[in-house]
Amino acid sequence: MKYNLELNAARFSGQKYIDIYQKYRPSPPPDLIYTALNYLNKTIAGTVVDLGCGTGISTRIWEDFAENIVGIEPSEEMIKVARKLSSPGKTEYLQRFSYKTGLASEIADIITCSQSFHWMEPKTTLAEVDRLMRPGGVLVVYDAHWPPTINEPLEKAYHDLFDRVDQLTGRLESKIMHKWEKSNHSENIKSSGYFSFCRKQFFHKSTVYDPEVLIGLALSQGGLEALLKRGYSDKEIEIPEFIQSVKKNSSLAYSQMTYQYSAIIAIK
Repeated sequence: MKYNLELNAARFSGQKYIDIYQKYRPSPPPDLIYTALNYLNKTIAGTVVDLGCGTGISTRIWEDFAENIVGIEPSEEMIKVARKLSSPGKTEYLQRFSYKTGLASEIADIITCSQSFHWMEPKTTLAEVDRLMRPGGVLVVYDAHWPPTINEPLEKAYHDLFDRVDQLTGRLESKIMHKWEKSNHSENIKSSGYFSFCRKQFFHKSTVYDPEVLIGLALSQGGLEALLKRGYSDKEIEIPEFIQSVKKNSSLAYSQMTYQYSAIIAIK
């Protein structure tokens, strides 16, 4: 079956949306970097390739831990932001899809997919990962679990909003994207036959709670943005109700929210 991956890329466009994405998406937990390097058994990686890098949030974290970094992203608008924010000379960004990067074979020590693998066709992407990766190289596929851990009323408001997003998306006559189930990532990686080791791990990252950040995080989600691009109004999606609920329930005993991550680490 052929998939129109252009639909997936089109969701991550528009300057207003990209500004929200860049401002409110969290950077990955540092422990993820140290763990990947331990599996590689190096303090500094040679080349890191970040597939589906977006605005470079998951790419820039490697600037002190790799000699060379390449971000791959199909959205031209996101690539432009990534290039502005990254250190010149060390990091290169290419507007390409994960299954056809155009990079030389066996160049990568570490390949990462941060909250992006579910937008990629897994078989062709993993074949490209195998081609790019040096023997002993490390693949890290990781996802944050939305919403962050805060309290019951705030998390319920978030889930209610995205139940509404799913409801409206299900009514559309034509697809707005194609997404692969995250629950299948581990099996897809193991069954590819490219890796000698594969395991699932968990990470977390805590920060001070800010209601503006929670609201911005919700607005940065591709499914919600896709409905706005289709002409749905804030009111139809029930965004005002979500914002009102966040503001109403933002008095916390301890001002903390925690991002939870699941990661699959595989070694070639």
